[in-house]
Amino acid sequence: MQSEISHDVQQWHKEALRNSVLNSTLPNSLLGGQPVGEVIQRGHYTPLSVSACEHAYGRVQRGDREAFEDVISREFPPGSVGRRVVLHGGVGMGKTTVVEKVIWDWATGTRLQHYALLLRVPVLEPAALEGKFESLQSMLGRTHTQISSETLDGALQSPQSLLLVLDGLEQLQDLLCTPSSSSSLISDVQQEASGSVLLCSLLHGSLLPGASMLITSREQVKLESLRCFEVVGFSQSQKRMFFQKFFGDVDLSERIFQQSEQALGVHEQCFRPAFCWTLCSVFKTQFESKNTPPETLTHLLSIITHTLLQKQKMHVEETREIVLGLGKLTNPVCSYNDVRSFLHRPVLSDFLCISGDVTSPDTTFSFLSPVMQEFLLATSFYLDQSVHISDERSDLYYTFLVGLSDSVQRKPIEDSVGRFDESRMSAFSQWMMGYVSTVLAGGDAPKHFSVFRLLQHARNSSLVKESVSKSQWRHVSYSEMQEPDCAALSYVVSCVGEMEHMNLYRGVLTDEQAKKLIPALRLSKSIGLSQSRLSLASITHLATALAEGRTTTLDLAYSTLEKESVRTLCHALTRSALQSLNLCGCSLDAADCEALAKMLSGGSRLRVLNLFGNKLEDQGLIHLSSALENCRLEEINLDGCSLTAASMFALSSALNNGFSELRMLNLCRNSLTDDGMELISQVIQKRRLNTLKASDCELTGSCCPSLAAALQSEKCCLTELDVSVNELGQSGVMQICEALMSPKCMLEILDLTRCEMTEEEFRVLGSILTSGASRLISLSVGLNNVGDAGAKHMWAALRHKNCKLQHLDLEMLSLTDACVDELCESVAASSTLSTLILKNNQMTDSAVPQLVELMLGRPQMTELNVKYNDFSEDVFDLMETCPNIVY
Repeated sequence: MQSEISHDVQQWHKEALRNSVLNSTLPNSLLGGQPVGEVIQRGHYTPLSVSACEHAYGRVQRGDREAFEDVISREFPPGSVGRRVVLHGGVGMGKTTVVEKVIWDWATGTRLQHYALLLRVPVLEPAALEGKFESLQSMLGRTHTQISSETLDGALQSPQSLLLVLDGLEQLQDLLCTPSSSSSLISDVQQEASGSVLLCSLLHGSLLPGASMLITSREQVKLESLRCFEVVGFSQSQKRMFFQKFFGDVDLSERIFQQSEQALGVHEQCFRPAFCWTLCSVFKTQFESKNTPPETLTHLLSIITHTLLQKQKMHVEETREIVLGLGKLTNPVCSYNDVRSFLHRPVLSDFLCISGDVTSPDTTFSFLSPVMQEFLLATSFYLDQSVHISDERSDLYYTFLVGLSDSVQRKPIEDSVGRFDESRMSAFSQWMMGYVSTVLAGGDAPKHFSVFRLLQHARNSSLVKESVSKSQWRHVSYSEMQEPDCAALSYVVSCVGEMEHMNLYRGVLTDEQAKKLIPALRLSKSIGLSQSRLSLASITHLATALAEGRTTTLDLAYSTLEKESVRTLCHALTRSALQSLNLCGCSLDAADCEALAKMLSGGSRLRVLNLFGNKLEDQGLIHLSSALENCRLEEINLDGCSLTAASMFALSSALNNGFSELRMLNLCRNSLTDDGMELISQVIQKRRLNTLKASDCELTGSCCPSLAAALQSEKCCLTELDVSVNELGQSGVMQICEALMSPKCMLEILDLTRCEMTEEEFRVLGSILTSGASRLISLSVGLNNVGDAGAKHMWAALRHKNCKLQHLDLEMLSLTDACVDELCESVAASSTLSTLILKNNQMTDSAVPQLVELMLGRPQMTELNVKYNDFSEDVFDLMETCPNIVY
């Protein structure tokens, strides 16, 4: 690739480039970043990260972070021709520094030596030349006077040996439009043209088509011929490296690095190299003068502004005018006349990059730091009664607006511009409370996070408490929180004093996130972590919060837990206030049950334990049974836990022999069989169990004699029984019916769904309901194919004054329109019924008018469920007129 350029010419050119890097004329300002020459000479250069904006030849995916040097090596390999790479990123991202480092490396012989010449293309020249004409060769010759015209002419004849650098393409955004036709582009380096044509010809490849180019711009340049990378600044490790290089002393740099990390809001801005240098400079000054380092981002900017203003030794009135003027410059509709009165002030160069003559209306200004730009705009609100809080500004603006309301954070700038107006403080507080109330009442979690951060920046617990207490806080899921959000939420909850419900549904909590959430978790009455992924470290922090806090309800249903998580949690629960724990579907096993048993018998206050859907097997229940003899547990859900009759003896013995307080036992979807049920019947007969759920437990009528006997025993307290989805048959159901007639039977809720009942059992149940002996208020007898003939016994019972039913479930009985007259008559006659379930039956459109009329006339009926009947869409509008009909 090398062209015929002598070694001496190369060396002279490299020396000139080295000098140009070291003698950079870029502004030296506390806000503008460290001068490139200093970066090179002091060895402060720290690699940056970039991210591809599109697929890079199939190897780099959009969004992947890479070291800038790796990208340069890959994109400009030996033998490549015509490579064009654009680096784009905002002010202070380090674009110019990395480009100057590329130039330095080539000029010192350490990188990209396969290019014969590296040439700067003066990007500002085309703007100045607009309306004038010059050739590219002439422009490059004026820029690189050390290269003779003959040598340059020869080099341009071999463009594949050239690397062109175009830094600051944003200066030419108005010239970047493609010429009206390709015929407007030029291909001869000696042909004179306007600046825009020269630039577009280079970018489109008609001029020096084989030359490689490295381009920088604040905005992405969208041309197919260019490969685009976004400069994303420092990673955490690169930032730490920068601190070490800046301070030299490893221990000191690490200490100051940690201090900066703890400064509120600072961490989020440190990806910008220029900001990082400013931060280090301020911390160094504060450290050397033994002053307190900045505690927040607002405090930092307040110190910086004071430092820059006090250099000029101006009066308070003058500095106030400067700050107000700079605030006006942040407004895109600001006119030259608005600010010309202070443009002669030398202090402006510390804040602004000024292009042109300040006496001319054509002068352009740009802030050296976008962070400072937002700070000055926020400051102007407190200094000028005519300034209102802007809508749709950046998060930084609102952060500074809030931070400046705190006397400690604003003190440095008040030392320069005088005290802020109290009326502006009051106006801010009113705005803040209104904003908080509006956002927290909505369901946008990211906006909630933003509000939490703002409240944290206020550092005013009374303002936080008043703002939050006046809002209708909607507890949406906060599963997408980042570490700063966790810290902010903890601060807010600590100020308020409590949180009703912490919703972390589907969260993926890291160690650090969980650690920062501990204060909020401690003060949460209930915590929802269902369907979450929790590391052992995060469970450890959760356990700490539970042991020290006031949480009474914890939901971990269907969460992914690591090994030892349950043991860690249980250790804390012996000291916690927790009363309800949901571990359903958490893949627990017998070993976890051992830990749970130890917790239950170790002084735990737990009242409700949900273990639904865990494959505990009999050994797991045997472990749990050892604790049930003497613990405070009142409800346990063992639905679908792979249990058999083999573990029922241990369970029955524990509940019978100990001092168990268990009131609800759910054994649904386990293989209890009749043997297991007979053992559980012994518990019903002797203990204070109120609810037994044994749906789908492989039961038959053989277990019903012992069950019926238990229901009629002196000590039986059972008020709810679910034996649905079991093959009890006629004899089994009849024995339960016989028990219902006993004055000692306390049952109020009975579920006999899909128990192979016939019309005869329905007749008997109807008689029981009208006898006055039954206490039943809820009866479910669905999925028994008895048709209208069986249901008529239920209708008759509803009409009777002795029937106390409030809830009746007749799903899938094969009911037809023929029963509707009697149905409506019976429901209308009932003084107690409020819910009737008629799902999955065979009623048609003709039944709907009567059903609607019934429900409209019976306000005490809260629900009539007729879903999945044979209705057409023609009657949907009619049913819609009655909100209590579910269809």
